Amino acid sequence: MADVSLGPPDRDRLFGGDGAREADRAQLLLVAGLVMAVSLVTLVVLLNATIYSENVATRGIESADGEALEVRATAVGGAGELIGATNRAGLANHSEANERVESGVEDLDAEISRSYAERGGVTHLNLSSVENGSRVTGELGAVDPNASLLAGNVTRTRGFVIDVDPDSLNETDPAGAVDDAFHVDLNDSTGGSRQVYVYDGTDGNVTVAVGENGSEPTALCETPPDGRSRVAVDLTGERLGDRPCPGIWPRSLVAPDDDYTVTLVNASAAGGEVAATARPASGDSVSTDLAATAAVYEATIELRYRTAELRFETAVRVAPGEPDA
Repeated sequence: MADVSLGPPDRDRLFGGDGAREADRAQLLLVAGLVMAVSLVTLVVLLNATIYSENVATRGIESADGEALEVRATAVGGAGELIGATNRAGLANHSEANERVESGVEDLDAEISRSYAERGGVTHLNLSSVENGSRVTGELGAVDPNASLLAGNVTRTRGFVIDVDPDSLNETDPAGAVDDAFHVDLNDSTGGSRQVYVYDGTDGNVTVAVGENGSEPTALCETPPDGRSRVAVDLTGERLGDRPCPGIWPRSLVAPDDDYTVTLVNASAAGGEVAATARPASGDSVSTDLAATAAVYEATIELRYRTAELRFETAVRVAPGEPDA
């Protein structure tokens, strides 16, 4: 008959011998390794999902920003051309100029609305306000050869361009420019001044130099006439002909705290035409010795643009030809 009696308990099985402890440690290491592996995989998946989501979100923002900026640029460009055309028309008074700009903004609104409606967008332009000023023009040969007031007591100037005849300029250098060259004097109410000289420098080049408070100027740029009958000196745009000429317009007059006066000096040393649009410190018109017509100096337009994914609203100040702040 078989023996089915139970023997005494195995001590190693009850209390754990060396072999059992080794097996338990191996199991713990295996489980820990699996947990770490799963954690790393989860971390990688979450990281990839985050990066993907961020890229998608960023692409959406950039696309929306670009679309909004395109609409804004279209509105600003159209309004700037409208203001320029209105001022060049030489209207009788500021009321006519304001009415033409207001009517033009309504037409521009209709044109832009039609254009962007085809792309699923809804736009609206509204003229919020205008600031009046004067557009001043004249021939250098017809003004006082010593000094002529271009614009007195102004707070802003834009589109200030002198088209000079290279053959009419006095030939000199920076040392002699103070006495011999045609120049523009920008004199602020605090007593400081800047002079912008235009003269025939080396080899017949049209040269622009700037000085402070009547001191000897420093030449900034020059350009050969290249057979042109006129070379544009754009003071507020800081260009000479087709070349950039930074430093012509003083930073203090970009958005000045005080009013200033613009004077043409020694005009007999140059020939050509001058044009500028200025905003007076008070009233609607600037004082000048040249011919002046009513002008809209600046306009503020409210712009709204909406699509299924975008809502954009802003107010934009439009003053074409003004130096950058």
